[in-house]
Amino acid sequence: MIFGPGCMGEGELNMDIHIGLELLLDVVKPVLGGDGLARHEGMAVFVSGALPGQRVLARISSVKARHAKAELVEVLEQSPDCVPPVCRHFGVCGGCDWLHMDYGRQLHWKRELVRESLRHLAAADVQVAPTIASPLTHGYRNKMEFAAATTIVTGASDIRGWTSARAGVAVGLRPRGLANAVVPVQSCALCPQAMVDAGNLVGKWAEEAGLPAYDPDTGRGFLRHVVLRRGTDPGHLMVSLITSNDPRGKEVGPPLAEYMAKKLPHHSLTAISVIHETRKSRTLVAQGERTVSVTGSKELIHVLGDLELAISSRAFFQVNSGAAEKLRDVVADFAELKGQDTVWDLYSGVGAMALSLAGKAARIVGFETEPQAVRDAQANARRNGIANCRFEPGDVSRTIPQVLGGASPKRPDVIVADPPRAGMRADVVDRLLEIGAPKLILVSCDPATLARDVKRLATGYRLGRVQPVDMFPHTSHIECVVELVAR
Repeated sequence: MIFGPGCMGEGELNMDIHIGLELLLDVVKPVLGGDGLARHEGMAVFVSGALPGQRVLARISSVKARHAKAELVEVLEQSPDCVPPVCRHFGVCGGCDWLHMDYGRQLHWKRELVRESLRHLAAADVQVAPTIASPLTHGYRNKMEFAAATTIVTGASDIRGWTSARAGVAVGLRPRGLANAVVPVQSCALCPQAMVDAGNLVGKWAEEAGLPAYDPDTGRGFLRHVVLRRGTDPGHLMVSLITSNDPRGKEVGPPLAEYMAKKLPHHSLTAISVIHETRKSRTLVAQGERTVSVTGSKELIHVLGDLELAISSRAFFQVNSGAAEKLRDVVADFAELKGQDTVWDLYSGVGAMALSLAGKAARIVGFETEPQAVRDAQANARRNGIANCRFEPGDVSRTIPQVLGGASPKRPDVIVADPPRAGMRADVVDRLLEIGAPKLILVSCDPATLARDVKRLATGYRLGRVQPVDMFPHTSHIECVVELVAR
């Protein structure tokens, strides 16, 4: 093997690691975020796109005091974990990072990521159950977020740059690490084809209507994001347009819904909802700040077990409906409800978990900060004829004392908490320690913040069962349920 300029082979004299240096590395395992971990003379090197078991040539892209990051240049020896990716956009698109890893090995490594996070960050050595597989490994997403741009990436990923071209209005997924362009995907392994076709069609419609894509550098343009959702009924498609405040975009809902109905007959869509939201901030977030108009139904129906849940466009629901049922079953198993229990559901969203547990508990109180989600949860309780659940709006830490100080307060026997990816704030953890419920059940999509919260709660709780659930096949993301028992 002849190395390029600035390259080090194994066994050579020590040299300072610097940006642009090429190294021959053996990848030993994945880390949180999906990169492959290798070591060079004691320093950790995180290689983007590399799999455990590969020997690679990698180029250093950034250097910190105790680790470096590198881009994959060439795979010299292949890993037994590697399989051919089923998507032609893989390696360019930023939608998934483990599509080239055998699915069984994905489940193995996700379990290890949870175990290592708890061991290193929470100092907790515990048995972690094998990861529960997703019922579907392809086409499982009920929600997709596409971005709009005037620049498309047309060539394969290359650490020396991207092959790009100008476009009118392109809708697609972001390339890895690039915020001002999109990959115009024609198919996606993670979602139904109808979603991909609908996203591309919105871009075509916007271009024909003279509504340009938004430019985050200048703050000009109209179309920013297209968020597509489907419920249990595959014939109902909800399209959320996230746009600027450009006045050219008034009354876009009806013409877009009509346009899509004409152009997508082969997908047998029976209902198309268009939610138009505007966003003034330049931050690239696929969520509007204000709803301008609603064309068609403002809700989707998701069936979760024996529940029928109506979910509005801005409310959170798990993106993998089949795995969400697996997650619900794990929480119910860990809760071990006997029929007389009081259960608190923190960050309760549209009430999916609280309502699922209602049949085995005496009373359930849900706590949720998002007002629309609280309204959805209350409506879902009525829809399903459930009378022993109530939902409290407001900041969780501030609402808890109000509930405990109300008429006939009842301390919880079990608390379920499913916080955002950032985990629980310190003041919420303090509240939980003060309450001292016999059992806590934490649900998290980030092993690092989960381990941090487990460590914070360790003065009052010991770690019990740990169950990963694969909510996101072909990505390095993992959902996990943890049982904490009062000391």
